[in-house]
Amino acid sequence: MKKLRIVSYAINGRGVGHLVRQLSILRWVRRYAALLGVNAEVWVLTTSEADTLARREGVPAFKMPSKIMMRDAGIEPTRWLAVARQWVMNAIAGLSPDVLVVDTFPGGSFGELLSVLEMVPARVLVARAVRDQIAGDDAYRALLPMYQRTVIPDERGVGPILIREREELLDRDTARAALGVPAGRRAAYVTLGGGGDEMCARVLPPLTDKLVARGWHVVVGAGPLYMGPERRGPNITWMDRYVPLELLPGVDAAVSAGGYNAVTELMFAGVPTVFLPQPRIADDQEERARAAAAAGAGRLATSIDEIPDLLEAPGDPEAARALVPANGARAAAAEVLAAALPAADVAMAQSVLSPLAWARAQRLGASALELVSLVAGDAPSVHKDHDAVIAMHLGADAVPSRRSQPASARVDRFLRIAEAARPPGDTALSIVRGLRKKFPTASLDGVVDACEVLFPAWARFDDWMGAVSLVNALPIQRGMALADAAGAIAGWLAREDDLFDALRSFARLEGNGARPLPDVLRSLGAPTNGVGAEA
Repeated sequence: MKKLRIVSYAINGRGVGHLVRQLSILRWVRRYAALLGVNAEVWVLTTSEADTLARREGVPAFKMPSKIMMRDAGIEPTRWLAVARQWVMNAIAGLSPDVLVVDTFPGGSFGELLSVLEMVPARVLVARAVRDQIAGDDAYRALLPMYQRTVIPDERGVGPILIREREELLDRDTARAALGVPAGRRAAYVTLGGGGDEMCARVLPPLTDKLVARGWHVVVGAGPLYMGPERRGPNITWMDRYVPLELLPGVDAAVSAGGYNAVTELMFAGVPTVFLPQPRIADDQEERARAAAAAGAGRLATSIDEIPDLLEAPGDPEAARALVPANGARAAAAEVLAAALPAADVAMAQSVLSPLAWARAQRLGASALELVSLVAGDAPSVHKDHDAVIAMHLGADAVPSRRSQPASARVDRFLRIAEAARPPGDTALSIVRGLRKKFPTASLDGVVDACEVLFPAWARFDDWMGAVSLVNALPIQRGMALADAAGAIAGWLAREDDLFDALRSFARLEGNGARPLPDVLRSLGAPTNGVGAEA
């Protein structure tokens, strides 16, 4: 199995936006890579004080204190810069990545990447929008050619990068229950970013009190850096960190700063928002908030006294969703992988593993991605190499025809079949593997056709291990087509009441491979339509 090591650079202060963006990309990188039979080893370098987010997503993170953390500890800035630069250089040299993914600043937050960029074969920049004076700076622009690929989250079809797809969001009732929102009570989510600003301690407690008094259940995402007073009690859900995106369908409205991740997540989830933008060096929060308000998705506040009234008519949920209609994490992940893998392979993975396909596959269980990979078939580059070897040794006429459905259509059809029959993922994987082994001339489309016939026949017994046992008991076939076998087996089982008893009858007649499968099935009363090889 090919191995690919990817390091994401998410060093930009102690907040969470840059880290969430990188984790969002890495989630899809791992999915696509697994589908293509590539072992993607991913790492994150970060100064975010919310580095536990990486652990939640199963991504190992190297954590260094942020500039503000070091300042608060009384460490001289020059000392911190010297340590930080050496730390980054050593980390990248030690990990020796095949791909380096850098967030926002091409030279690093403090210029420390200049000495290491050329150490990495493939480099991808996630160029989130920055203020004009930074984007126009000569030093900033001079470093852009150092990257083979650039992902611009709000342009060229990529879109904002989010950590969950819409298919991964919880339904309203489940989300409200998880947030502790009482039945019949309006819920407002209040967040001002990571919580490290002094104003958070001044604003969050009194604003919570004001909104509770106006009849809201208030869900507070205080942020991982919040050190101020808290509010606990009826109609308050105080969270020490943040409200995960998947829970946002449980609230009716929000109060938020204008940070990139907060705004895009709220709009994506269709939560109309009253914005209280905060000043930032590289990020124009007010412009982002004004754009959302102009679209009818929110309102703009200048003080907390205005917020309770504005929250009575915060905006239109559909207008919010229209601002962020899709998640760009998949497209960004494809750009990252295409820096090191064949473009055709990455395009195939992207077409096969849509958010809906991923959601359906997850419902099958832990083996779902391996199962999808098996049904999708080999990547285009593997097909090409395989055909070249056959043509060289056996002649061009021996190259098998590849006339079949696109892999994406085949996977979609299989997942629909499995969703209706509901076999456990590991069982479905064993069945597909078994059918391919027992009918080696069958195409992948033929295997899916067989599953469409066999899964309903097995589902009525509610004995999926028995189904696996039956497939394992079949002799390897080079004469009877899989389509004929599937129809005959389904016809036989339709007259059976117990799969265990049916298996005993099959084993007795089959005689450990002594009789041809068509003869056995005829003896069981199954109709057989032919014994020709499958096309």
